Amino acid sequence: MPARRPTHHLVLVHGAGSGPWVFDTWDLPNATAVDLHEGLDVGSASMEDYADRVTASVAAADGAAVIGWSMGGLVAMMAAQRATPAALVVIEPSAPAEVQGRRPDLPAPRGTYDPEDLYGPFPAGMPSRPESLLARSERKRGISVPSVPCPMLVVYGADYAAERGRPVAERYGADELEFPHLSHFELVRDLGVRDTVLEWLRTRARADLRSDR
Repeated sequence: MPARRPTHHLVLVHGAGSGPWVFDTWDLPNATAVDLHEGLDVGSASMEDYADRVTASVAAADGAAVIGWSMGGLVAMMAAQRATPAALVVIEPSAPAEVQGRRPDLPAPRGTYDPEDLYGPFPAGMPSRPESLLARSERKRGISVPSVPCPMLVVYGADYAAERGRPVAERYGADELEFPHLSHFELVRDLGVRDTVLEWLRTRARADLRSDR
């Protein structure tokens, strides 16, 4: 069932080893699903490269809100520091250094890896593709996001509540929504999650209008 038209233009950011198609079930009329790999040599792509792509999409759409899933959540947090969006929603994001800590001693090799070798099989109907080893290594070493300059919602489910959900929300003073019956992949495909996120964005937009009066 199609959702109501979002209050904001939405910039949707996929996770590692996936692509814009992870948001196909959202069926939104006012959204841009960014392809983080487009135009890049994936074997040498960095998290900064990915954040640049999202930053450009936010800057091109005045008053955009950003929704990032998994790795895309951390990319969205990085981009929010450069081009402040109207709001930020992260769905079980890769944790920034402020939550997971730093490991600068880890190597940062170039090349690609098969995400299904590391993360397990993707669900039926969700294709995977080779992902950047460098970007993964950077996440493991720790990427700092000192603050988030906009309203933020953290969504999490059954798989990563303890490492990607509650501590991220607490660190950034964000709103949070828990769906304990949903897995990491289900969070980005479930229409109930979509509709709840859109309602949060509408509520935030109404609050912003009241504060401007």
